[in-house]
Amino acid sequence: MDRAAVQQLMEHFLAAYNEGDPRHLDHCLHPEYRHPNPAVERGIEGMRAAIRRWASTVEDLSLTLDDLVVEGDKAVARMTFSGRQVGPILGIPASGRRFSVGLIDIFLIEDGLFAQHWDEMDLLGLHRQLGALPD
Repeated sequence: MDRAAVQQLMEHFLAAYNEGDPRHLDHCLHPEYRHPNPAVERGIEGMRAAIRRWASTVEDLSLTLDDLVVEGDKAVARMTFSGRQVGPILGIPASGRRFSVGLIDIFLIEDGLFAQHWDEMDLLGLHRQLGALPD
């Protein structure tokens, strides 16, 4: 898949988070989407639920694309995830604090859509910025 087509998929993925609107996922995720995180419900519905959860706990949520690498049937996106915590995140009570952390997602592309992804978020930085760990 060429970079321009993957860029279009990424725009929908980012818009789902930035607008808090999981309907954008219909334009970028495969109907049989697979997420490796056991805490996330399987399929596209699991990702819709994750979008709604983040949107309800993070005010001014922003997911920005910093780098995109496309090779064969995979795309790697380096992103920045930021906002202000207004609800519990990963067991951390609402703090009202702002945060900004790095995130890397690797997407598998099938039939022109994201079919699976693996992600790594700077959870140590997130915990520190939200006051769950000492600086």
